[in-house]
Amino acid sequence: MAGLVFALTACYSPSTDGKDASVRLVPEPPGTRCPQGGTAILTGLDDNEDGALSDDEVKQTSYVCSGGGGQTGSMSLVKLMPESAGARCASGGTAILSGLDTNADGIQADTEVSSTQYLCNGGDGKSGNTYLVKLIPETAGAHCSRNGTAVLGGIDVNANAQLESTEVTTTQYVCTPLAEAAGSQALIRLDVEPSGANCNQGGTAVKSGLDANSNGTLETSEVTNTTFVCNGLRGNDGQNGKNSLVRLDPDASGTNCAYGGTAVKSGLDLNGDKVLNDAEVTTTQFVCSMANLFRTKWASNPRGGYPSGEITTLWVPVSRQVSIYKTKDTSRIKLTISDNFRVGHNYNGGSGWYSVRMNGSGMGCDAKQFNSNVSGWNQNYQFPFANVCLTDTLPKGLYEFDVWSIADLGTSYIGGNYSGSALLLAEEMDDAQPYAFSKEGIGEATVSTALVKVNGREVTFTKQTASSLLKVTLADTFRAGHARDGGSATVMVRLDGATTSCYTGKFDGQGTGGNIINPFVMTCVLHNVSAGRHQLDVAFSQTAGGGDAYLGWERSSPLLLVEELPNTGLTFSNMSIGSGELSGDWAGVGARQIAHSVSSPGKTLKVTYSDTFRAVASCNGKWGSFQLYVDYQPTGCTNGQFVWNAGAAQNHHHPMNLTCLVPNLMPGYHTFSIWSTTLQQDGSTCGSNSFGWNRGQNLLMVEELP
Repeated sequence: MAGLVFALTACYSPSTDGKDASVRLVPEPPGTRCPQGGTAILTGLDDNEDGALSDDEVKQTSYVCSGGGGQTGSMSLVKLMPESAGARCASGGTAILSGLDTNADGIQADTEVSSTQYLCNGGDGKSGNTYLVKLIPETAGAHCSRNGTAVLGGIDVNANAQLESTEVTTTQYVCTPLAEAAGSQALIRLDVEPSGANCNQGGTAVKSGLDANSNGTLETSEVTNTTFVCNGLRGNDGQNGKNSLVRLDPDASGTNCAYGGTAVKSGLDLNGDKVLNDAEVTTTQFVCSMANLFRTKWASNPRGGYPSGEITTLWVPVSRQVSIYKTKDTSRIKLTISDNFRVGHNYNGGSGWYSVRMNGSGMGCDAKQFNSNVSGWNQNYQFPFANVCLTDTLPKGLYEFDVWSIADLGTSYIGGNYSGSALLLAEEMDDAQPYAFSKEGIGEATVSTALVKVNGREVTFTKQTASSLLKVTLADTFRAGHARDGGSATVMVRLDGATTSCYTGKFDGQGTGGNIINPFVMTCVLHNVSAGRHQLDVAFSQTAGGGDAYLGWERSSPLLLVEELPNTGLTFSNMSIGSGELSGDWAGVGARQIAHSVSSPGKTLKVTYSDTFRAVASCNGKWGSFQLYVDYQPTGCTNGQFVWNAGAAQNHHHPMNLTCLVPNLMPGYHTFSIWSTTLQQDGSTCGSNSFGWNRGQNLLMVEELP
């Protein structure tokens, strides 16, 4: 729900019998009406005169929601006053006074009234055409320098319970000021209102606002809205009124509310069944949701390469930042990183950290990269970098994530020459999509040529349905063939102790014995897995060339994550096909192409490509790159590998995980494919690229973000 209480004041009509108006406040739990909880304001007449408002005396309910957005500038106040029978209304009625609260005192002074309209009762005592108010978001422009709300008012001339453009007689703008108080708690205060200009018979002033200083008390300076609940006038003897009912209906995004909201419908219970039927609705008001000040469900940094420059032995931020509003206390935030990382420039034994911080502090999303060789040759290795991290459960609220880095020896660099799309993606994960994970495990090595279970890195998961898919993500660090030239190793995620196609290899040939340790991410899709309880674990082996296989070096924690996805709304290919040798200008990589049907306009697609990649074999100091194409056109979501040392040609097969966001495709089918090139910036070519070496799945997957 947008804002606090929109200032629609309610003074009961002349058909009441002189009973005093009563107010009751009830906590409103988080839900459809108030995503972050709040307070329900119940109002009505104290019919039995016991000094309390019982449930059967409630005639109107409104809501004050917590943390709904920023404080507003001049508020629009609307006050409904009884109008006695006379020249304006022969049978009496209601005067609607509206205007901006220009002096910000929460009271509608006579000098602030800019419009007065009259709703007259009919000859039978029933109200005539009703007054409608609609609130819609106002984007930055001529009326508001920033965003705000347009308050439209008018009489429902055609009695269809909708405020149409031809019926609007007043339009006022409530603009968001520079200083916003997003996330502050909404508070309510009830003050006795004496008889006077605001309520002829006296009543209650319901004051609300944001607790800007967080002291739990609504102070006069914090009041931004005042609603008057007025005592009624005495009706005619012998006149029997009908109970007033209120109904809340969800209102989808459209003409009434650009971002959706709630239709507040009211009317008299003419048939006495205590249910407000459509035929009994006489007034409809729209409480519209505003455009989010902060993204919810998912958010990413603006697209770009963001080269960091040379990073030394001081921690520095590297221009990758994202903010997301977490909507549930029980959810977690998943962070996906897709980037390029070089450590130890022109140095042997250089290393560096790639760290994601939350609200300025470490959060256990740290990975270190290391390069060395036994011959003492200087090096310049720039590899595709990926990581996936999962936060603990955190209170709902606003969180900011950004990337920091430091070099231990030599200098580091993030966002190399061919990294055109550095991505930091935050997604809120809740119970709507079942998942399980492990962040257990430390550094561990093996020299076994048979698969050996790694300590930690084990998940027990109960799959809900047989037709669903299991998306498996392993984020760790990996070394193959310590002190060997051409050593290789394999790591696999197993299901219930059995081997799967979810495995990847790594190979490093650099002309001498080496020690190259890289963070990596492997993403897999397992289908045809039965419903029920399953166990996933990680195993690894040294496969050729001697040395060892090593997982988990200098890492805050590994992550093994399994998510259950419906087998609809996404498209994937997970074949195991090597590309062969590819060279020259941009061209498609074999068996890495799918067609996905975009469901509706405005969707953002998350594309995941998980494979192994070797750049420009037998070259030294050259780039090889790959890129996501959509409909056979480049997207700019690209990455690459550059390998050089002072002594020999290079041959590095490394696991890689590219994540791209593709917005605003037209609904219908589109082709997604991976392309590759060995072209250098000077137009020359060198060597050949290769994809899919010792890889169980060349996964290419398209998912639609909410």
